[in-house]
Amino acid sequence: MSLVAALALAASTATLPSCSWDRPGVNPFMGDVVAAVDRYQDIPAATRAKLKTRMQKRQYDEMVEIRRDAILGKGSYRSEIRDMHFGAGSVCRTVTRSKWTDQTTERGLVYCEDGQCILVPTVCRNVSRIERAPARAAAAEPPLAKAPEEMPLEFEPPAAGAPEGALGGGAPSTPPGSFSDLSTNAPVIPGGTTTPTTPGGGFTPLPGGNGDPGVIPLPPTPVPPPVPEPGTWAMFALGLGALSLLGRRRARKA
Repeated sequence: MSLVAALALAASTATLPSCSWDRPGVNPFMGDVVAAVDRYQDIPAATRAKLKTRMQKRQYDEMVEIRRDAILGKGSYRSEIRDMHFGAGSVCRTVTRSKWTDQTTERGLVYCEDGQCILVPTVCRNVSRIERAPARAAAAEPPLAKAPEEMPLEFEPPAAGAPEGALGGGAPSTPPGSFSDLSTNAPVIPGGTTTPTTPGGGFTPLPGGNGDPGVIPLPPTPVPPPVPEPGTWAMFALGLGALSLLGRRRARKA
């Protein structure tokens, strides 16, 4: 091998500490994309084998969008790109994109195995390495407000409905003789009225009612005596006066 060829080969496989990736596609990687993974000796051999198998089959995780300060995709990735292949096989350890504008974008394929991720930009095939960003901790949910405690009823609710057991055969939940018990147990008889006839609170229909079912008749209200009018008082006074005069005359004759 000539000295010129040896120098060219050495130059083609150089490793640079830092590079600026200003113009994607200007100095593309000309070597074997799959075999380039073997240059990353810090990746375990088993992991490199899995990455190479997937790269041969183009079974990438996703296609991301590379920007100046971010790598955007379904997954979360750090913005740094390192160990980029270019030319015939050279590698640049640290890669910057400081001269990109806010509108500069580039697409790339991502392959990840065992926490190791390979980035292959589609325009220049510069095989590189990126890292996944740590998952963000989920925000703690605020505690649920405690429901107010129900206060017990201090009175019998009106129109409480049928007692428990009236439909299902259980024991009634309302006390005998209460308002709820009397109003619920009263039978409805069309064309008649109901009135209590037994001390236990039962009801017996009376025929010939006014047609309002379930109505309990009230006792008759006593009518006060009529107040005499002034003319009546005058006639009463005249009668007393005539009786008094008649009595005096009889007393004189006697």
